[in-house]
Amino acid sequence: MRRAVAEVAALALICGWVEAAPAAPPAAGAPAHAAPAAASSAGPAQAAVIDAKSAPVVDALMNAMGGLAAWNQLPALRFDFVVQQKGKEAMRRRHWWDKAHSRCRVEWTEQGKVVAADVNLMNRTGHSCTAGVADTDTLLTKHVADAYAMWVNDTYWLIMPFKLHDPGVRIEYDRMVKRAGGVYDVLSLSFAGVGLTPQDHYRLFLNRKTHRLDRWEYLLQGHKPPPQSAEWSDWQTVGPVMVPMVRLFEGKPVNLRFENVATPPSFDERLLTDPCARG
Repeated sequence: MRRAVAEVAALALICGWVEAAPAAPPAAGAPAHAAPAAASSAGPAQAAVIDAKSAPVVDALMNAMGGLAAWNQLPALRFDFVVQQKGKEAMRRRHWWDKAHSRCRVEWTEQGKVVAADVNLMNRTGHSCTAGVADTDTLLTKHVADAYAMWVNDTYWLIMPFKLHDPGVRIEYDRMVKRAGGVYDVLSLSFAGVGLTPQDHYRLFLNRKTHRLDRWEYLLQGHKPPPQSAEWSDWQTVGPVMVPMVRLFEGKPVNLRFENVATPPSFDERLLTDPCARG
């Protein structure tokens, strides 16, 4: 059981949050990708490169999700990142993302205590609170770093398609395939000069009928084939955009769900300036 819970936590680690994970160490073969948003120390990344055959497929995906402009104009996003094992909740992280001002608040449970942190996403500084008491010194540093990494990880799982135009992204047309859900364009997604593990590789399965992302397969840096996979399902409209609320992992007794997803115009300022305030 303990190993299974560790695997559940590890499945949540897809965007550069391996060492910072407060819940459990990653299991063998678990996702550990550094998201394109996490810039490499080698310098500024180049603009996204999308080949000519992939470009209209990506454009159709953006349109099916409400449009990149609509996403970029959203001032705020609220959601819970929930991992379930055999139908029972194994982990929950609560997010308040102030997109307009590049800030976030993250709440999670660590060793039975509720931790909250407010983070400036531009410089990765902030404040944190454990069980209602303000953190200081090394605990403050750790929790702010953890919260930033959770924000990178969890937002990528939720809105990855909106990041396909980020600097350092490389997209190439792979093939057309027929699956039970229909006909799919398969795009190859890789990275250049971004993230902690730039050799990670993804294949995105775009449904030609709905233009939505139904599945991705991923082979991560340092891991051997075969790739892991997750189905993207339960697409719902939230404000002006559409996002999938469920990820089903092939061959694993777990799933990832997004709950309490909303696009409010703003948040109570206390939540983003006082981590000890109740969320």
